[in-house]
Amino acid sequence: MAVSDLEFIQFHPTMLFGGTGGRRPLVTEAIRGEGAILLDRQGDPIMAGVHPMGDLAPRDVVAAAIDARMKATGDPYVLLDARGIDGFEGCFPTVTAACRAAGIDPVRQPMPVVPGAHYSCGGVVTDVSGQTELPGLFAAGEVARTGMHGANRLASNSLLEGLVVGGRAGTAGAAHASAVGRTRAAAPEPLAHTAPRRDDLQRAMSRDAAVVRDAAGLQRLSDALAQAPMRDIAGRRDFEDVALTIAARAVTVAALARAESRGCHHRAEYPDPAPEQGRSSVLRLADDRTSVVVEALAAVV
Repeated sequence: MAVSDLEFIQFHPTMLFGGTGGRRPLVTEAIRGEGAILLDRQGDPIMAGVHPMGDLAPRDVVAAAIDARMKATGDPYVLLDARGIDGFEGCFPTVTAACRAAGIDPVRQPMPVVPGAHYSCGGVVTDVSGQTELPGLFAAGEVARTGMHGANRLASNSLLEGLVVGGRAGTAGAAHASAVGRTRAAAPEPLAHTAPRRDDLQRAMSRDAAVVRDAAGLQRLSDALAQAPMRDIAGRRDFEDVALTIAARAVTVAALARAESRGCHHRAEYPDPAPEQGRSSVLRLADDRTSVVVEALAAVV
């Protein structure tokens, strides 16, 4: 079954930094719209001279600028200073509550933030009714690659895509089920697969497949995923770890193949778009029951 454009992962520029890992709340970009400024920990503005729109630049530009500053300074986060916004608590009660739950008062101190993985523009290839290459399997929303996003995502388009394709997939799925009748799937057999511990996988992806990638880091990541130890897979969390490993390998291969920067995919050694690569990547994954293998990749199709 084909998947496409998995290298295009949009990073939200301002996720609240907690220092202990795990999921953290996003700090809405509307705060920068009201005048908040991104600073490094030395107090220097991050977006000055980076883009004509400064702190209001597109999110992929802002995320890349934050990533570059963090790498240059060695700091684990940057600061979002909203102290100049009058009535901050009333305008942004959710952000205020999240910050204070983490021991931060955004009215009196800058918020520590980092870019965070936010949205996958690619996914399982479908038509506009959500039908995949596998008859009877439908996909909609972030898991699907319908072609409605390109190399980047406009913020509200995903909601419209989910509503439209989700509705069409439901209608098409019901028609398919009515035509073929009801069948019972066989229970999955216990298998052995390569799958690193989830925390290790998250750290490796954050290190080598985050906002700005390069060949050395992606190859290191690919090697690490290939060398993950075999595990007996039986429970739900085990199967989830295998699925995450498959997705990680696909993202890594696609990012290595796209030797350019386009949309939300940034390669350090290829900072500009390459016109000949201005098409979708396509991968097909095969499972030989003992390992995950990338069967084929066409960087340009």
